[in-house]
This record gives sequence, structure tokens and C-alpha cells, in this order.
Amino acid sequence: MDSTLKKSKTLRFGKCNREDGLSCLPDELICQILSLLPTKDAAVASLSSKKMRSAFTQLTALDFDDSPISYCARNNPLFVDDFQLFKTFVSNVLQASQSPHLSRFRIGFGGDFNIIQLHIREPSRVCGSTCFPHVESTILNSWIAFPLNHSGIREIDLRIHVRNPGKLPSALFACQTLEVLKLNTNLDFELVSSMSSFSLPNLKVLQLRSILIPEDDFVSRLVSSCPSLVELYMRCWWKYGNSVTISSPSLRKLTLIFNRDEEYLDLCNIDTPNLQCFKYRDLLGLHYSIPSMKVLVQASFHVWDILHTQRESLDSVLRLVTAVSNVQRLTLANSIVEVLDCEESKNLLPVFHNLRHLKLGHDGTTKWDRVLLEILKSSPLLETLGFPKGCDSGPIFCLDGSSYEDSNLELDLERQFFRKNHEPPPCCKSFLKRIYIKKCWGLEQEVEFVSFLLKIALVLEELLIICEEHDWVDKPSFESRLKKLPKASSTCLIIVH
Repeated sequence: MDSTLKKSKTLRFGKCNREDGLSCLPDELICQILSLLPTKDAAVASLSSKKMRSAFTQLTALDFDDSPISYCARNNPLFVDDFQLFKTFVSNVLQASQSPHLSRFRIGFGGDFNIIQLHIREPSRVCGSTCFPHVESTILNSWIAFPLNHSGIREIDLRIHVRNPGKLPSALFACQTLEVLKLNTNLDFELVSSMSSFSLPNLKVLQLRSILIPEDDFVSRLVSSCPSLVELYMRCWWKYGNSVTISSPSLRKLTLIFNRDEEYLDLCNIDTPNLQCFKYRDLLGLHYSIPSMKVLVQASFHVWDILHTQRESLDSVLRLVTAVSNVQRLTLANSIVEVLDCEESKNLLPVFHNLRHLKLGHDGTTKWDRVLLEILKSSPLLETLGFPKGCDSGPIFCLDGSSYEDSNLELDLERQFFRKNHEPPPCCKSFLKRIYIKKCWGLEQEVEFVSFLLKIALVLEELLIICEEHDWVDKPSFESRLKKLPKASSTCLIIVH
């Protein structure tokens, strides 16, 4: 190598350790690379040179994760020792950190949503040595306060489930620079709910998991304090409240998954005119106030239980589906389909003018001959129809483990439809090209259901059947029967898995 060029490279990069290519890079670039790694991996990489160790103290992102362990496995005494090491590591890194530009902070340890949900259901339950880990309140408070002491912090992600939960600091909800806040914790929201107002002017993404909603107006006050909010995800335990109000012109994505002690929601008031994605899971509420969402692309409703009367339930469901009638992709599942399974629902469904993809689930009692045709008639441009939970509740098992089919479950679609000389719904004549049915059991009523679909879908291109994996299912025989069924579409391909 030319001596002049060699001298130039030495002046530029200094002496380069051939076994450590990172040390040859500029300090700022090394810091950026290490900040992309989980902090424990960055710590290991920093041991390779003095330059790397110096860069480690300037990390702009810290990511600590004590991966969740099966709670059954935590009887092993080694778990306590492992978590003590985790605590020491976190405290040492935070103490050594000298970065003035921390932008992202993530720490995760303890349980998951299912465990904390059980704990909230039984607040008197005392966690033992094999439950949530123990962290002294002074240490935990210092960990949470650490990113808040950096003026440029943009993202905070806390997954913290501890044995003796303290109070979540209210300063989290008054951070002017924060853009992403993710909380999955059993810490008490008492200090937060007592705040007269929240201030999160730059927050774009808010995720709340596991928390116990402290009061009715908590959510509405929180959302109204986030004028830049784009995404809201809530999977929470709603024990005391009976109403929810969310009003936000900036919101684009909304997910509401509520768990409650069999108490109906009195009022769900959602005013989000620019929403594009809406997912809702809860007991069916008594009243819904949801103005039409004109730019909505995707919606998913999983509603459990029904109200005191069929008419009350139907009115609530109609308010829900009417609000999303402009949607392009729609999922209707559980009791929401059961409610539509009635004579009163005919001619009351809104027309889904933009709907292209539809998924229909059920809770095991839905009779498709009373609900499917009405839904298809209301979806004139439908292209894909899916049954992710199957088209039947499955076989009924005898005491000896064998199965039989209840004749009362037999579908009557084909006989009723063709006896009255009905015209296929508009989507079946021009647009419906793909149908898939999962969790098939090889039952007679499933064959009849498929037969009906094949006769009314005039331009169908693909019918996909996915069978349940059970020894008693005669899959080859089931597949052979399906492929011999008459088809209205000559181009339809039947695939069985």
C-alpha cells in the first residue's frame, strides 16, 4: 500500500484494531450502532475496546428486557438470582450513562397481560415468591424517572409488573417532547388520575395494557390532552366505569379491548372523523354514539353477550355497524353475528358500498341461513368472504368420545333459497372471487353450506377449505365430496388443506 495513503488513513481513523472493525469508525457512528442493539448486547460489544466503552456511556437509546418466564417455571430458585443480576445491570448502566441526548427508553420485566388480568380480578390475592418479581420502590422510581430527566426523550416503553406495585409517576403524562408512550403495568394510576390536566402535545402513539381504568373520564381527559395523537391502543380492565368517550380529530388508528365484570357499558361515545382503522372488543353496550367514519378502511368487532331483549341488542349492533358502513375490510364476530341472526334484522342492515373483504365469526349458535344472505345483499362489491372460525359449531361428542351430528344443526340454505327462486346477491354475480373456511370438521352441514356457496357464487375463482386436525376427520373423503359438488363458476378452484 502506498505510504502516503496509509499515513492518511492512520491520521483519519487512528490505529485500527483489525479484530474490531467498529473501533475504526467515528465515535458518533459507533454510538448510533450500539444504540440500535438491546442494551445487554451493546454492553458486551463495548468490552472490545476503550473507544467502544466510551461510546457505551453515550447511548441515545436504552433497551432493557428481562424476558418473561413461564410462571410455573419460576419455582426454580435460580430465577431470583437471575433477576437480581438484571436489577444490578440496569442500575449500573443508568448510573454510568452520560448521554445528554437520550431519545428512547424501554424496560420490560415481570408478567404479561393474562397474569396481571388475573391479579386485578382477585386484588386480595398475595403474590408469592413465584409470582411477580420484587423491586424496591426507590429503585423502581429512579428507573422510571431516568428518561424524564432528559429533555429530548421521545419514546418511553414500560412493561413493569411487580409484587408490591407502587404509584406510577404523574410526570409521565406531562412530558412535552414525548411522541410514543407504551405502558403495560400493574402500577397504580392514582397519582395520574388525580392530575387536573395532562399535557402531551407531541404524543403520536399511546398504548395502555393491563391497567385498571381509575375513573370514567380518565380516557377522555387523556385523549383530549394529545392533539397530535395518531394511534391509541387500550387493552384494559374496566372495573368501575360504565361509559367511555373518545374524541380526537387527529386519531387514525383506534383499538379498544375492555375486560369487565359482566357489567354492561352504558354509553360508548366515539367521535373520530379521520379514523382509518377501528378494532373493538367488549361486552355489548347499551348505547353507542358514533358518527359516521367516512375515511375508515378497516374495522373489527368482537362483542360478547347480549342485552336483556333481542330488540335492544339489535339496536346497539346496528348503531355499531352503521357507523362503519364506509369500511373496506370488516370483521364481525361472536355475539354480534348472533344478534343479526333474527328475522327482525332483515332490511335493517346498512349498505356497505365500499366493502371488499369480509370475515364472519360466530359463537357456535349462529344459523347462517338466517343471516348470511342479508349480509351479502348489503355488500354489493364484496370480493373476499372468510369464515375464520368455521361455518358450524363443530361436532357434538358422546360420552364415549365418538361424535354425532345433531339434525337440528343442518343448514337449510339451499332448499329455502332455490325453492323461492331468489336471485343471487349482486356481489355473487359480479365480484365475489374468493371464499375461505377454516376449522372444518368434515360434517354434513358443512358440505351443504359449501354446496350453497358454489351455486350462488357465479364468478368464484378460489374456495379454500382448512380442516381441523383430528384423527376421526376423513379428510380425503371430505375433499372428494367437495370437489364433486356442482359449481356455478367454471373457473373455481377448490383447495382443501
